Amino acid sequence: MRQELDNLLCEKYPKMMVNRHKSMQETCMCWGFECGDGWFTILDALMGNIQHHIDWKNKQRQWSVDHNKMAKAAKEGDFTLFNEHYDYVMSQDHKSEILAKLIQGDLREVPEEFPQVTLDQVKEKFGTLRFYYTGGDEYISGLVAMAEAMSGVTCEVCGNPAKRVGGSWLTTLCKTHAEARNIYDDEETM
Repeated sequence: MRQELDNLLCEKYPKMMVNRHKSMQETCMCWGFECGDGWFTILDALMGNIQHHIDWKNKQRQWSVDHNKMAKAAKEGDFTLFNEHYDYVMSQDHKSEILAKLIQGDLREVPEEFPQVTLDQVKEKFGTLRFYYTGGDEYISGLVAMAEAMSGVTCEVCGNPAKRVGGSWLTTLCKTHAEARNIYDDEETM
């Protein structure tokens, strides 16, 4: 991938890129994104969705922490946090109803902080994207599987619709780039 596209991904997703400038003894990310420019959009969408998922999970966790602080204080007769949280205009009856539920209700379960995904290696292998990372959950694993599958039908050079071609070295190319490399078989249709 061209350096300016590599840099753009590093700038947009710095939390994922903590390994980017470590030595080759520590990470394979020292070599950057080892794939063509055509997969930039796939990588950008994948990394954006991963980071959004992580940030959302941690925001939900923080809401539970804040809710429990407010509920504990209200149960002890301190309504300062409740009044600060519900300082917007609403009917007094509605506010009283919410306060009663808060005082009578159970505290929320607070999930563990969701770990930040960090990249270990991103490359082309057997004509498709390989995205190796640390952290995440099943949702992120599904995002990665989808991105890797999309790379199998996306030209690694230009991003146009493509298919895997080649003999001993598979690559995913559109008809134009396959013909330019003399690996397009005229009998096959793209």
